[in-house]
Amino acid sequence: MSQKGPVLTDLMVRYPFIHYSRRFFDSIPIEESFSSREVVSQAEMRLMSALGRANYEPHITELVEFSSFFVSAFVASQDSLLAVRFAKREAERSRALYEQEDPRDKATVIRECFGIGMQHGGGGDSRSSYSAGVEEYLALVSRYELAKTQRWKLVRQALSGGRVYFTDNVLNDLFGDSAQKAILDGLKNLRKAQFPKQLLELRSRVLRYVPAPRIRTGRSYTYIDELLKHPIADGRHRFVWLVLAPFLVNVRKLDEEDAIEKIKAYVSSSGDMRAMKRFVEYNVKRAKRNGLMPPTLTRLRSEHPDLFSLLPREVSTMEEPLKAANSMNSTNRKDGGTPR
Repeated sequence: MSQKGPVLTDLMVRYPFIHYSRRFFDSIPIEESFSSREVVSQAEMRLMSALGRANYEPHITELVEFSSFFVSAFVASQDSLLAVRFAKREAERSRALYEQEDPRDKATVIRECFGIGMQHGGGGDSRSSYSAGVEEYLALVSRYELAKTQRWKLVRQALSGGRVYFTDNVLNDLFGDSAQKAILDGLKNLRKAQFPKQLLELRSRVLRYVPAPRIRTGRSYTYIDELLKHPIADGRHRFVWLVLAPFLVNVRKLDEEDAIEKIKAYVSSSGDMRAMKRFVEYNVKRAKRNGLMPPTLTRLRSEHPDLFSLLPREVSTMEEPLKAANSMNSTNRKDGGTPR
């Protein structure tokens, strides 16, 4: 007899981010997913584990365990920091499970999860038990932008005869890093979907434990937080590409979508947004791609005096305490004293 719908498999329970899992989750009645106390409770434990506030224990019921991943993913998608921590913790759990797979099954599992044609067997380095074609490897690292770290650049891999060879430990790490990126990508897609009303209370309970983003020490960008409270009409284009976009994506670490929406809200409050929509989107992506950092207030004043002159007084005067503190420290050093 033919099966009429998707079926929950052991692979989907262990690695719920696998591409066909969502189809099965969408087929589950709401009372067994979003409205199930058992699933929501398990999802809360999953989220609190990602925040370091609970030890996660898998549920004895496979359907509850599987569903709790998607329920917690919906909540994690609502906050950038929580999303990163959730993806990291889930990827660590997946890597641990993958490490325990039978060596003969690992090639099949990674192919099912990420579409890379891995082969089990010797070759190249005598320690290497697995291999993949160079093109397939590059497709994987490109899809998940793994080559941004030196670890996964092609020149760092064991190559022979058009294939990339992996030891067991390296393959485990590749699986874990790919899982983290795959989960993050999935969270970005969930953010675009309508948030289930059944999870509003869960979201409220969890988000209160998410720490506020910390600004990098050593450089003062607090003036930008203040600037975001005071919309300006002049110089909006330059402030967007020079200050706001780099600050939100590379200091505050917001996802591109969140940064774009925050800048749009800021810009639209002081003028028409329609002509700047693509400009904002382009410069957020540019800041993220190139790792651009915003200028400090002191640098903005010295290198971009015309922009500095456009700052509201509440923002521009923030430099004075900084200059006074620097002056006091300089005087103390000259006198041989210790800054207080």
